[in-house]
Amino acid sequence: MTVGVVALALLVGATALAQQRGGTLRIAYTSITQLDPYKTAANDEINASSLVFDPLFVIGKDDFQPVPHLAESWEAVDDTTWEFHLRQGVMFQDGNEVFPEGQSREVTADDVVYSVNRFLEVSTAFTLGNVTSVEAVDDYTVRITTAEPDPFLVTDVNRLARVVIVPHEAIEQLGEEGFARHPIGSGPFELTSFTPDQNLTFQRNEDYWLDTYLDAVEFVFIPDPTVQTIAVEAGDVDVVPYLFNIDSVAQLQDAPGIELYPRGGSYRGLGFNVTTPPFDEFEVRDAISKAIDIDAAVAAVVEPFGHRAYGQVPPWVDFEQDPTLEELWEYDPEEALEILESVGFTPGPDGVLQRDGEPLSFAIKTIAGSQVRVLTILVTQLQELGIDATLQQQDTAVWAEDLQTGNDTGVFFDYSFAGTTGLYSLFHSSNAGRTNTHFYENEDVDALLDEASRTVDFAERNRLWLEAQRLIMQDRAAIPLYFEFGYSVVSERVHDWVVPWGGLHLVSLENNVWVE
Repeated sequence: MTVGVVALALLVGATALAQQRGGTLRIAYTSITQLDPYKTAANDEINASSLVFDPLFVIGKDDFQPVPHLAESWEAVDDTTWEFHLRQGVMFQDGNEVFPEGQSREVTADDVVYSVNRFLEVSTAFTLGNVTSVEAVDDYTVRITTAEPDPFLVTDVNRLARVVIVPHEAIEQLGEEGFARHPIGSGPFELTSFTPDQNLTFQRNEDYWLDTYLDAVEFVFIPDPTVQTIAVEAGDVDVVPYLFNIDSVAQLQDAPGIELYPRGGSYRGLGFNVTTPPFDEFEVRDAISKAIDIDAAVAAVVEPFGHRAYGQVPPWVDFEQDPTLEELWEYDPEEALEILESVGFTPGPDGVLQRDGEPLSFAIKTIAGSQVRVLTILVTQLQELGIDATLQQQDTAVWAEDLQTGNDTGVFFDYSFAGTTGLYSLFHSSNAGRTNTHFYENEDVDALLDEASRTVDFAERNRLWLEAQRLIMQDRAAIPLYFEFGYSVVSERVHDWVVPWGGLHLVSLENNVWVE
C-alpha cells in the first residue's frame, strides 16, 4: 500500500468516526413516575430529569472528581465557606408555559440560592449536610456557608452535585406536582411529552450554552432487565444505563453491535427494618446472617463481575476497606438454630420454626436483576433450616415507597448508595424513613458519622468512618452481600456515552453524545 493510499484510508476512517448531528437516542428504563429531581433516589428518574437541568458541576468521568459545569470555578474561602462563580449567558428554556418563546431569562446566583434552599426543604433522598446559609454575592457569585468544615459538600456525588438549578417561577406557576410533570430548567433538552411509565421524550434545547449533537432523546419503558438487554441487542433501544443482570456480562461482552461501558458499581445487601418484629431483636438478625452461605451464592451468580462484601463502604471510594469485618460474617447454620432456639423459636409440627404458635415467616422484597438469583439461593438455604422465607419481587417504584414507609415484612434488598457518603445515607438516624429504610438509630454511630463529616484530615475521617461501619455491622442492621461492578449496555451507534453517576450527562465539558 502506498503512502497516498494509507492517507486516504486514514481519512475515510476519520470521516466515519466524525461526530454527527441529529438523531434520537433511545434509553431503556424500568419506572419513571415523576421528574422533580429533588424528590427521588430512583436512578431512572434522576437520569431523565438530568437532561432538563444544569448542576453547578458534574462528577468527572475518569476520576470521580468535580468538573465545572454551570459553575466555571469555585474555591474554599475558609474551612466553612465556599464561593462558586457562575457561567454567564446561560438561559432557562423558553417556549413553555412559564417562559413563552423569546421571553426567557438568564440563570443567576439568585437561582442557585433558591435551588439550594428548596433542596434543603423538600429533598426526599439526599442531604447537603449542615449548610447554614447560601447567599448571592453578586449576579454570578454564590457563597455557601456550613456550620463546620464539610469535606463532602463538593466531592461527594450525593451532596451538592445533586442540586440542579431550577427557576422559582416554574415552581410558583406550576405548583410542586405540576413541576414534577413539566420540569423546566436550563439543561440541554426540553421535555416534549411525559406519561408516567408509558412515554417520555425530549428535544434539543436550541439555546443551550454548549453545542448539542442529538436532536432528541426518548426513554423507552421496559421494566424487565432481561428484556432491556435483548432490546439493545435487537436495536430497539440504544442504551441500558445500568445493567441489572450482572451475571449476563460474559454473554454481552461477545454480543455483536453492543459495547459495555464500566464505571463504579453498586453495594448489594440484605437490609432489616430494625423496628419490625421479629427483626427488632438482634438475635434474630444475627441468626439470619449465620444461616446463609453468602460466599456460595455470590460465587454462583456474581463472580467475576463482583465480589463478596463485608461492609457497606465500596472499594471505589476514598475510604479504606476494613478486612477485619470478615470475622463478623461466619456461615454457621447450627449456631443460627441455637440462637433462634435461645429466643424461643423451635420446630413446629410442619418443621417450620415457630414461637408462641407464630411461624418464623417473612418475605424478602426485591426488584428485578441478578440479585433475584442470589436471594433465591439464600431463601432456599433458610427454608432448609425451617425458616419460612420467600422472595417477593416488586416494581421499582413500589419497592422504594415500601421501604421508605416501613416495609411490613422487615427484610428487603437494600438501597445501593455506593457513593462516598452511602453509609451516612443508609444508617444515620436523621435519614430514617428516607434513605435510612432500616429505621436504624444508634447514638454512637450518629456521633461518629457527624464527627467524620466535619473532619478535614482524611486519615482521621477514615478512622471515624470505619469505626461507624463496624458498629453498624455488629448491630446487624444489614447483611452485606456483595459489590457488583457497574456497566452501561450501549449500541455501537452511540458515541461519547458516560455511565451515569449522580445523574445522566449527555452534554458536558467532558462529553457530547452523538449517534450514527
